[in-house]
Amino acid sequence: MSHPDPRPPETPRWQRRPEERPEEILDAALGVFGRCGFAPARLEEVAREAGVSKGTLYRYFASKEDLFRAMVRAKVVTCVVAGEEYVRQYYGSATELLVDLMRRLWETVSRPEVIRIARLVQGELGRFPELARFYYEEVILPSRRLFEQALERGLASGEFRQLAHAATARAIASLLVHSAQSQAFFSVYDPNALDGERLFEGIVDLVLDGVRARPPAVTTD
Repeated sequence: MSHPDPRPPETPRWQRRPEERPEEILDAALGVFGRCGFAPARLEEVAREAGVSKGTLYRYFASKEDLFRAMVRAKVVTCVVAGEEYVRQYYGSATELLVDLMRRLWETVSRPEVIRIARLVQGELGRFPELARFYYEEVILPSRRLFEQALERGLASGEFRQLAHAATARAIASLLVHSAQSQAFFSVYDPNALDGERLFEGIVDLVLDGVRARPPAVTTD
């Protein structure tokens, strides 16, 4: 007489736990938005790529706009929030803080998925002002503020010279973002291409030369 197997049946390897689905949907949204752009993208395609029904997708996200916001918060805003905490807990020199923030931003904006988001933002969000405002307020402004804080610390410590901090913070962030995009899109065509690390080091050298305090001029009688 055979006895029933007391072990529970195995869960199929392909089956996902329900709590994993939002992250899978966000990953799929990034892929679909990155390929198609925001306006042409369809939630049906996102659901199909995530391996869920459209009804399941709507259980988590009420609209394509909500899905976009959630995707940006998961893929980009979390990095900004981590940077804010890093600045709060930092006790080193302002110069080291500025370089560390540049490194953190460089590593974030060099990631392929973040480059796709940036390309989407630049190409389409002018037609979607509410989403543009959302991205500006939750990504661009707080990122800029991190650099402003580092510059202000350097001015207070005497490491940095008097600067137009608002303009300088904008310039640093823009230089890093656009250099990362140029590296991703065009380095393959550049006969004298630099690898990412050499490019980053050059940007750091340029920025530090611009912000560091100048030694007092030596005068002779």
